[in-house]
Amino acid sequence: MENAIRDFIRISKYAGMRNDLAQAGGGNTSVKLDDRVMLVKSSGFQLADVSENSGYSKIDYRLVVEYFQKNVREAGEAAQGTEVENAFTEETGKKLLQEAQMEGGRASIETFLHAITGKYTLHSHPALVNILTARVGGMDTLHTMFPEAVLVPYRKPGAALAEAYYKQYRRQQAQGADGSVIFLANHGLVVSGDSADQVIGYTEEILQKIAGYLQFSYEACPNATKLWNAFSEIPELQDKIVYLSENRFLACDGVASAVLEEGTWNQAFCPDCVVYGSKKPLFLSDDFCAEDITAFIEKNGVPAMVCFRGHFYILAESVKKAQEIENVMSFAAQVQEANLSHGMHFLDEGQQDELLNWDAEKFRRQL
Repeated sequence: MENAIRDFIRISKYAGMRNDLAQAGGGNTSVKLDDRVMLVKSSGFQLADVSENSGYSKIDYRLVVEYFQKNVREAGEAAQGTEVENAFTEETGKKLLQEAQMEGGRASIETFLHAITGKYTLHSHPALVNILTARVGGMDTLHTMFPEAVLVPYRKPGAALAEAYYKQYRRQQAQGADGSVIFLANHGLVVSGDSADQVIGYTEEILQKIAGYLQFSYEACPNATKLWNAFSEIPELQDKIVYLSENRFLACDGVASAVLEEGTWNQAFCPDCVVYGSKKPLFLSDDFCAEDITAFIEKNGVPAMVCFRGHFYILAESVKKAQEIENVMSFAAQVQEANLSHGMHFLDEGQQDELLNWDAEKFRRQL
């Protein structure tokens, strides 16, 4: 069970730290611990903030499955031996969700959908997928590209969407669909599998294929996951997420590109830049190894920014913290770029260490 919860958190952070997969509080994840209990991300939580002790609800998903099996029927089918259709209304869904909730915060409105998918499930809102799900004829394109996927027409998230998915799944199951990949019109992607690696792998394969079809450059986002996987092996970085910066001042081909190099960048000209940005960024080559990271940490401390393959990535405890660091580093880039033809006063290493070890600043960073 501990491994299942750990993998559930891993899938949540994988999607939650990437703006191309989940925006704001969007997207959700789940894991089925046995034939009755399911954990699902709670409503109002960001995926990247899910932890062992918070961010999810415990659900008796068996109640949802049994309800669907008994009551959700195709048009013309008799429910429970009667001639009356039993539509899955919002009121019915609300009552069922209250009965099914066992512990935790308010369960996501997508709980119904998660109840009838696989052991591990990730529902994300990838930009690449939504380009096609929102395009005229796009769902037909997805059907051609992924013939075994379930395609669900647009319905309002919650009860209506779960009912539409369940009916569509029943139809396509007879034609060979296994339900592991679902495209939701005007909405997003659902991927489920027997393991976290399977879910993450399926999701990446789908995005890579769509990126190829659309002829989109798609490297920076999955590189965030590549870095995250590498950093998770380093004790000092195990609890960090990796957030791709899309700030124009931190773009290597953007406004301040002249200072975004290992020998040029120096953010240590004011206290906030040191406190939020650490001493200096970590620049990694294409063939970096764990020793490159640990050697940097031993000399400079844990970095707040990493430069890899022409992009800056922020290391932080949460998306909110990453965005705070990004904001300060954008300021640092602007100041340095404006002073390229001028000398600058920088804090020496002793002054930097004094700031980084100052209790007041340690407290502020934790807020």
